[in-house]
Amino acid sequence: MRNWLAPVLYHVQQNEPEAEPPVNIEPFVLASPAKGDAYDFSVTLLRTATSAGKRARALLNDEVPEAEAVLQRACQEVRPITRRFEITDAGAAEQAANEQLRSISGEMTGVYRWTVRAEVNVPEEIRQLNRDAHRKQHDIKSDAAAALLKIQSTDEVRQKWQEFLAAVEGSARVVHAIQLAVTPEQLPQIIADLVEQRQQGAQELLGTVDKIMQSYQSVDMLNFVVTNESVLRSTLELLGLPVPPLEDDTLLVGGV
Repeated sequence: MRNWLAPVLYHVQQNEPEAEPPVNIEPFVLASPAKGDAYDFSVTLLRTATSAGKRARALLNDEVPEAEAVLQRACQEVRPITRRFEITDAGAAEQAANEQLRSISGEMTGVYRWTVRAEVNVPEEIRQLNRDAHRKQHDIKSDAAAALLKIQSTDEVRQKWQEFLAAVEGSARVVHAIQLAVTPEQLPQIIADLVEQRQQGAQELLGTVDKIMQSYQSVDMLNFVVTNESVLRSTLELLGLPVPPLEDDTLLVGGV
């Protein structure tokens, strides 16, 4: 800024016309056709001027034609590149355009060394179409994921119920076990019920044995005991009742 201000002050002191201020190097927006020419890409060209390794932010008035020539060359290079791509493929068009601009950067020299970079975008109409398409694809993927999750969850629940039913099948105490799982506070009552059931079973067994004894009154009792002892012991074990130890039966079976 100081380098530009000194000549201005000099011209003012000499009553000469004031020099033109430097011109900023602004981005340039180009409408470049897509494949089929039905739509145009919006291409922003960003120019960079360097001299002796330093970047110039603005140009003097007599350097503007050089900047315009660089811009014209960049436009000529970009247009045939974007025509190779569908309007929905802005990313690929941008990559190809920048590759071409880099390949000619050595040719764009004058007071400055120039490089140009392109940013390629689609028009708002195409952007909205892309949004709609993305939303539909997202909905399809979400529905499919939800359906798969439901199938998986249903199968897991089925397996758990199957394992549960297999575990309790045939168990005489399954009703009490389920009651305790749901309402553990019923434990005292359930224990009382189990004790009562065992007592009833013992009483029923005694009644059955008494009937058998009465029916076998005319039979030799020694033969009755030896024949049916194993049956009675097995019955007691099934009911969960204590079984007395086996006594020495040698005399009953005729041992010496």
